[in-house]
Amino acid sequence: MTAETPARTRRRPDPKCPLRPGEPCTLCQYDVHGPEDCPLVYLIMNDPEDREAWAESRRH
Repeated sequence: MTAETPARTRRRPDPKCPLRPGEPCTLCQYDVHGPEDCPLVYLIMNDPEDREAWAESRRH
């Protein structure tokens, strides 16, 4: 005898775009899996001037 258990469905969390707060990551690039390997996020977050400009635009 085996008792059947309902299949648990886990929903993967939708990655959020750090450059567009509140919006999901739309996976703009072909081989990107989320913000963690997005080339645009990498460029903005690793350039001090771009990062400051992005932060300033969020303040307004």
